[in-house]
Amino acid sequence: MRKSPSSIPVVGRVVDAVRSSFRWKLAAALLAVFVVISLVTVGLYVQVGALIEENVEQSMASAATAEAEELDEWNGQNRLVTRVLSEHPVYETGNRTSVRAYLRAQRENREEAHIVRAYVIDRQNQTVATSTDRELAGTTVRGLPWEERFAFRDFDAVQLTRPYRVGNRTVVGFITPIRPMPGRLLVVEFDTAGVFERFEHPVDGGFTRVVDSNGTVVFADDGAATLTQYREGSARAPIVSSGLRGESGFTESPVYDSSRSEAYVAAYAPVAGTDWVVVEHAPESEAYVILRQARTWIGGIAVFALVGLLGVVAVLGADVTGALSALTERAKRIEAEEYDVEFDTDRPDEFGDLNRTLASTRDTLQRRIEEIRRTKEELEDSNAALEERSSMVTVLNRILRHNVRNDVNVITGRAELATSRTDDEAVTDDLEAIQQAAWELVDISESTQRIKQLIAETNEETTCLQLEEYLRPALDEVETSAPEADVRVDADEALPTAEATSTLPIAVADVVDQIVDHTDGAVTVEVTVTTAEPGADGDERVALRVDDDGDGLPRLDVRAVEDGEETPLNHAEGLALWCLEWTVSQADGDLDLSPDDATFEVRLPAEEPPDGAAETAA
Repeated sequence: MRKSPSSIPVVGRVVDAVRSSFRWKLAAALLAVFVVISLVTVGLYVQVGALIEENVEQSMASAATAEAEELDEWNGQNRLVTRVLSEHPVYETGNRTSVRAYLRAQRENREEAHIVRAYVIDRQNQTVATSTDRELAGTTVRGLPWEERFAFRDFDAVQLTRPYRVGNRTVVGFITPIRPMPGRLLVVEFDTAGVFERFEHPVDGGFTRVVDSNGTVVFADDGAATLTQYREGSARAPIVSSGLRGESGFTESPVYDSSRSEAYVAAYAPVAGTDWVVVEHAPESEAYVILRQARTWIGGIAVFALVGLLGVVAVLGADVTGALSALTERAKRIEAEEYDVEFDTDRPDEFGDLNRTLASTRDTLQRRIEEIRRTKEELEDSNAALEERSSMVTVLNRILRHNVRNDVNVITGRAELATSRTDDEAVTDDLEAIQQAAWELVDISESTQRIKQLIAETNEETTCLQLEEYLRPALDEVETSAPEADVRVDADEALPTAEATSTLPIAVADVVDQIVDHTDGAVTVEVTVTTAEPGADGDERVALRVDDDGDGLPRLDVRAVEDGEETPLNHAEGLALWCLEWTVSQADGDLDLSPDDATFEVRLPAEEPPDGAAETAA
């Protein structure tokens, strides 16, 4: 069985101490806030650091990739220019003067490329046949500042030389066959000075080096670094090797220029179609300056929050705990029925409001206790009077019923005797009317007794009744007492049980009996039990409809019950309908005395199914 932490002896004592004192709760809350602030600070410190480091790496890697793409564009543009120059019809003439003039014009007029020199090499003689610079004409290939093998797959192939110096410029030669002159090659030298004009460094103090497969810096935004070794010695730098394999990435330990005292980070990316690798450098202090600032701010905010929290607790903690202790002591005195307790009602803050509220509560409590004491005395006197009156009513009711029944027996007996002694039809009719009135008086007396029973059971709880089962015995008595009546009961199958008082079947039977008595001759009464429309609260209800083919209910009874009161001009002939109205109201039901196609209708709440049954049905 798993034990809760509070079941451990030491932990349990700590939990009990915290629960028993606001001071300990305040201390526990302070400790929890301290831990939360510490954890949040550490989390932010680590997370923000990781995000900023990742951002630095991504920005530098993006810069290196962008520079590599710029070089690739520069390389592709110069290749295109070289191919365009080699396809001109001027080579078909074989006139060196014309070719020289054409190449000079291209060097001067092409704004998209910075051409330093252009010349044609005779592959058979291995010499410069013609050039934009006259002094270069006749120079052997071995005398040129580059060494490349003349291996071309087709006339569209363009070959690059390694960077070299022409005067004070660093250039790269682009070599391609001349289609109109198959035995000759066109060499166009492009200045590399403009390569870095569009480069932007993401970190202050950054610089770029483009390194070839020999470890030579072929391009640099610092002219002095061009054509120098990227790494001291003959070994190739690891990031250059990775770039030549087509990889790109970031490193925190580049090996460039170990003479620099400042640490650097670098990102690298290869240049497509070449053996060049772009390496973007940045001082480590500048690359992570935002990281250091962010961590400093996070630490400062955390310290400020903790100091502020401690200050608030120190200032307010003593005041709050002291005020609560004082209020607790005063409340205990009131609990001990000591009502002359003084409260600090002059305090202007929330505790002052609480003191004033408690003082007002104390005064109100004193008044209420005095009122309850007086009310108790009055109720005791009233109960004594009610008990005396109830005893008197019981005695009067017993005497009334006894005397009424005895007097009715005397009246009816004498009326029958008088009827047997006369042959006068008018007198006989009068005597029968006297008998009928006497028996109606007995019925009223019995109804009065039922009303008394109904009033006595006003607080009786409702019970669950299968209406058809409980109605049949009561309605059978009506048929027995009135043979001319045909009372039928019909109910739906699987009808829900209704919630009603146990007196409901008798009340319904009394009204049906009144319908039978109100009708001269044979009468058929149909009692139907069905499911009704849900009530206003949405709960299911059961409907009990009564319909007859006779004269129905007396209009005076219906009008009196609908109006809800008896008046000298509007009074019921009997009490049956009143009894039904009160019985239905006790069950929180509704009595409708003017339904469609029926004499009256009773709607009762249906029994609520048990929780398990409701869930199963759902």
